[in-house]
Amino acid sequence: MEDSSIVRFSVRRLLEAEGYEVAEATSGEEALVKARRSLDPFDLLIVDIHLPGIDGLTTIRKIKEMPGYRYIPVMVLTVDAKASTVEEAVKSGAVEYLCKPFTSEQLLQRVDRLIGRGEKDSPSETLKKLLRKEINRARRGGTKFTLILAQRKAGGRGMAEIGRRLRRRLREIDEVVVLSDDLVALVLPLTDAAGSETVVKKFGQWIPEGGWCFGRAVYPEDGSGEEELLRRARELLQEQKPQLATGSGGTASEATAPEHPGIE
Repeated sequence: MEDSSIVRFSVRRLLEAEGYEVAEATSGEEALVKARRSLDPFDLLIVDIHLPGIDGLTTIRKIKEMPGYRYIPVMVLTVDAKASTVEEAVKSGAVEYLCKPFTSEQLLQRVDRLIGRGEKDSPSETLKKLLRKEINRARRGGTKFTLILAQRKAGGRGMAEIGRRLRRRLREIDEVVVLSDDLVALVLPLTDAAGSETVVKKFGQWIPEGGWCFGRAVYPEDGSGEEELLRRARELLQEQKPQLATGSGGTASEATAPEHPGIE
C-alpha cells in the first residue's frame, strides 16, 4: 500500500513482470478492507509508513490482528530512514525495510528472500524452495517439520479449490502447494510424526471426496535436505499404491506405476 501513484505503478509493474499477483491500496483503510475481503491471506505486505488517514504502522498492527495474517511478512517501503522509525516498524511487525529511492534489484531481492519467486517457478520448484527455507529454520531452532504428499484416488473438486480449503483448515504457519490435478503437498513446521498423523486423519474429514493416499517425511529423521525428504515421501506414497489397486480391482501394472509427474 502506497500513496504515490507513480511508485505504486512502478512497483506493481515490476512485480507482475516477475510473475507475482499484486493488489494495490492507496490508504490504510483500503488495505484493511482488501485484507478482510481476500479469500486467502496475501503472501506479503509492502507498506509505506506515511499514508493518508491511518498511517502505515497502525495499518500493519491492525492487519496482523486479522485471522491468517500473524505470520505474513511485512516490508516497509519509505523515505524515512531514522533508527527510531525502523525500530517502531519492527515492533509493529515489519521484517524488512527498504528506503526510497531504491533499485529494481533491491526490491526483487527482498521480495524473493521473503516469499520466493513469482509463479514463473513450477509448483515443484516452489515446493523445493519452501522445503529449503523450512530446513534452514528447523536447523537453526533445533525443531522438526513434516512434508506430506497427498494423492487423490478419484476425481472431485478442482485442486485449486482443495488447496484453498486446506489453507483455511491448517495453521497460519503451514504451507500448501498444489502440484498437479491429483497431488498436493503440505509443509507443516514444528510437526513431528505424531502431529502429522493427526493431520492425515483430519484430512479425510476436511476433503472427503475422491479418497486419498499419503506419503510423509519428517525432518531430520527422514532426510537432511529437500531431495531426501521428497524421495522418502514419494516412496511411502508409492507403497500405498498396491493397496489402492487391490481395493479397487486394479492391475499389477497400476500398482507399480512410476513416480508421479507432478514432483520433479
